[in-house]
Amino acid sequence: MASVVFYMEDGTTLVHKLESDVATIGRHPENDVVLTCPSSSGRHAIIKASEKGVFVQDLGSSNGTRVNGAEIEEALLKDGDRVGFGDVQAVFYAGDAPAVLEEKPLATPRFSKSLPPPAPVGADPSTPAARPSPAPAGRPLSPVRRAYAKPSAGSYPDTTESGCMTGIIVTGMFVIAFVVGLAMRHSKEMDGNLLEDLKDKVFGSMPKIKIERKEE
Repeated sequence: MASVVFYMEDGTTLVHKLESDVATIGRHPENDVVLTCPSSSGRHAIIKASEKGVFVQDLGSSNGTRVNGAEIEEALLKDGDRVGFGDVQAVFYAGDAPAVLEEKPLATPRFSKSLPPPAPVGADPSTPAARPSPAPAGRPLSPVRRAYAKPSAGSYPDTTESGCMTGIIVTGMFVIAFVVGLAMRHSKEMDGNLLEDLKDKVFGSMPKIKIERKEE
């Protein structure tokens, strides 16, 4: 006869044989299996037997029903399956439960925030956890830490050459803008071309020298 072994929160076990086709499970006292754990609902789930096998079905409980860790609405049970009703764990056996039940509750252990973290594998548990040691000197920094690291003395790049080039470019642009503005103003007021007028004024005022060659 199929049976289910429930592991209660107080450390006791409850063996329920599936003598009827349907067994109700929950906190309500009228259930076939009464669970006192607050995480279990009043009408939590049912286990029902049919020609196809034994099924567990969740009844819309608050914390769900799980088979081997997976939350289900209904699932076919196999021998050795682990079923969770809220925080209460159980094991399904296709036949009678073992005479000696040495298996411990399967609920996930809960750790207090005040307790220290577990020691690494292979470490002596009696030795207090050591604080992480600082990174050794000379260890290369990651790209992010390198970008935000404070530069040391003398690490700033020499910007003298780039500063001179920037000054020359700015000065050149200023001169070009000044010449263009002057040409536009000259064209507007004098109705002429600034370059041609400057050429005529410079070269037109120079005396023309005529060289004559004497014939012998």
